[in-house]
Amino acid sequence: MTARTGLIVAAGVMAAGMAQAETVPSNAELFRMLKEQQQTISELRSELKAARQERRAAITRETREVTAVARQAGRDAAKDAMASAPPAQAYAMVGKGPALSQASGRGAYVGVFGGGGSRSGSDLSQLGTVFFIEAVGGPSAVNANGRTGSGGVGFGGAHLGYEWAYGTHLMPALEIEGFYIAGNDRRATLDNPTIRLEEHRFDNTLPTRSTVLLANMVLGFRSPYANITPYIGGGFGAAHVSIKGATSSQLDPAEPGINHFNSNPDAAVWTFAAQAKAGARVALGSGAYLFGEYRYLYIGDTSHVFGSTNYLTHAATSPWTVNSGGTSHHLAAGGVGFNF
Repeated sequence: MTARTGLIVAAGVMAAGMAQAETVPSNAELFRMLKEQQQTISELRSELKAARQERRAAITRETREVTAVARQAGRDAAKDAMASAPPAQAYAMVGKGPALSQASGRGAYVGVFGGGGSRSGSDLSQLGTVFFIEAVGGPSAVNANGRTGSGGVGFGGAHLGYEWAYGTHLMPALEIEGFYIAGNDRRATLDNPTIRLEEHRFDNTLPTRSTVLLANMVLGFRSPYANITPYIGGGFGAAHVSIKGATSSQLDPAEPGINHFNSNPDAAVWTFAAQAKAGARVALGSGAYLFGEYRYLYIGDTSHVFGSTNYLTHAATSPWTVNSGGTSHHLAAGGVGFNF
């Protein structure tokens, strides 16, 4: 190779190197390009995120719209079904329907009932004065005391009330009721301590009938069984306690054939009464229902005044006052009622 040729080759190599150097970007250009690429990637990520959010929002809106339409259709169907159903069946539908959460009250109702039970004993006293002549010691006060035994009773009555709904489970009601208690013949032996006689004892029989009038508050509970409603209640009022055909016979000293209340063996008074009860009712359809319950009834103290002793063969007496302590009754009742 000649010197000229070598120079030519060297010049070519230098020219190629310079051209290559001109095509290679500088560090600043590389940094700018990298930054542009990062910005583009960030923009793409933001657009992708926005698209996902918009899709989620659209799905949520569609779901809500479908749910709302379904709920409205369910309500309309339930309303149509209840409108065409009898009251008792509609009540059962309210108890079973998952879309209806409120308890359903009966509104106005009336019922009749009857049953039986037991009556407790009570303290008894008989007060009066026997007008003996002065030759045999003059007037003698009588204050005889004893206690009646317990016994069985029967009763029957009716009630009228109104029930409404409170929340999802409670159904309070206000009612008035009246019932008649019979089969309540109380008997007691009474002793009158006195220094004028060794013994002074009476045997009293008091055929008692009571009419009870009460205002009650009753609270029903919605149960898992739509047709069955347990309840509790209580009330206050008054009792008319009537005694007809009372007798008071003297055992010691014996006075055969003498009833110390003979001039008027009948008396009646009003006194306080209160009760508590618990039971359950079963819907039958068409607004009818059966119910059974336990009652505790308390009738307060009484004070009856009977006529004086009036016999030709017996000393005259004042009217007789018979005081009786309060009595407790344990009663079981069953009945039928109607909503209207």
